Amino acid sequence: MKTPTARLLTAESPGAVAIIELSGHLEALCKTLDLSLPQVGQIKLANLSGVDEVLLARVDTTRLHCMPHGGPQVIKLLEQRLTHAGITMMRGRGGDWPEAVDVVEAAMLEVLPQAKTLLTLELLLAQPSRWNANVEWTDEDEKRSMRLRRLLKAPRVVLVGKPNIGKSTLLNALAGRHRAVVSDMPGTTRDAVGAMLNLGGLLVQWFDAAGLRSADDPVESAAIAASQEIIEKADLLIATADIGTGWPSLPRQPDLRVGLRSDLGFAHGADVSCAAGLKEGLEDVVSVVREALVPEADLESERPWRFTTQLPPTPLHRENS
Repeated sequence: MKTPTARLLTAESPGAVAIIELSGHLEALCKTLDLSLPQVGQIKLANLSGVDEVLLARVDTTRLHCMPHGGPQVIKLLEQRLTHAGITMMRGRGGDWPEAVDVVEAAMLEVLPQAKTLLTLELLLAQPSRWNANVEWTDEDEKRSMRLRRLLKAPRVVLVGKPNIGKSTLLNALAGRHRAVVSDMPGTTRDAVGAMLNLGGLLVQWFDAAGLRSADDPVESAAIAASQEIIEKADLLIATADIGTGWPSLPRQPDLRVGLRSDLGFAHGADVSCAAGLKEGLEDVVSVVREALVPEADLESERPWRFTTQLPPTPLHRENS
């Protein structure tokens, strides 16, 4: 049975008439609202809970358009009445997608332009059929959905380590072009340097933070303070070191430890190591970072993905026409 939902199809600004689309098991829905359900293609005048006289137009077996007066107060009262009746109010421009079969497909079409990689595009296109499966939503489904949303909003990856151990070289190697200055002089990176990187189908905001060190130079001190702020907002915090330097002191435990300049030797305790200047170990770094943000098991799961919070936290099951 399809979960009952309602969506305002017209603008939220005042107007003569508004359109609220009701979706789900219409017979049960209208019984709850004490309404007489019109036949498909027919229109009826009805009184909705004493709030307003409305026109009811039945679009098909699962969709009913409710057309009250377009005043903001009327819309607000109707939404309250619908919510009280157990109907989930959907947000977003569902009315822009008349070709959509249901709210899941409309939401997918709405979100589709946010897909910046083929991996994200394919996963979104698979969702309408997966939401049609008869599955019971779990806490793990919700956690997985939150991780997968990183495919739509690029997570922030922050590298921190002692100055000039190869962080900028790693960024340049992953970006495929020079985006950071590389030097052996401490303090070269005066500010956080970043780039948008495609890591195996996952787009990330990659930041090479200024090396953490004491500095008398006020400009460099400001850069280090800015790095601290970036670290606090990191979705994935990566500590870096090489064989000759220790791991940095960080405000929290790092999510990963990456050993740099592995051609000189391996940093003890590293989760993964690379020699970015020689293009060695880059694929390993990409794989480990992506797995930490969006595990392969999440990508391979065929269960529904709640890719937008506009969808209710339970799959919507379509009914056969």
